[in-house]
Amino acid sequence: MKTSFPKNKINVLLLEGVHPRAVETLRAEGFAVDSLPNSPDRSKLLPSLADAHVLCIRSKTELTADLLAHAPKLLAIGCFCIGTNQVDLAAARTAGIPTFNSPFSNTRSVAELTLAEVVCLHRRLSHKSRQMHD
Repeated sequence: MKTSFPKNKINVLLLEGVHPRAVETLRAEGFAVDSLPNSPDRSKLLPSLADAHVLCIRSKTELTADLLAHAPKLLAIGCFCIGTNQVDLAAARTAGIPTFNSPFSNTRSVAELTLAEVVCLHRRLSHKSRQMHD
């Protein structure tokens, strides 16, 4: 499929250990992909943002208006977590950068945690832990 902008010129930046399958899939489609295992501090993030067309984050990276101002090529922001509260949505909207999330990406983890919490409550583990520590 022809695009108006060659895919190999579209730089995708994946932060916070986005699953390796995403890297493989995007590269297989012809995109230029850079992936970092964590949320870099501001001094390391700024140079990467300058050339990014698509930015994919999880919940630790805070995208402020100031950071978005240093991303002149940014076309979209993907938040691979429950919400988009870590992005200054007003600044993104003003810059014409659509921001989306994938609310169901953590469904299994949340379900597992919920079941674990039910078991802990039923067995009164927090009370027993407090007793043991005392």
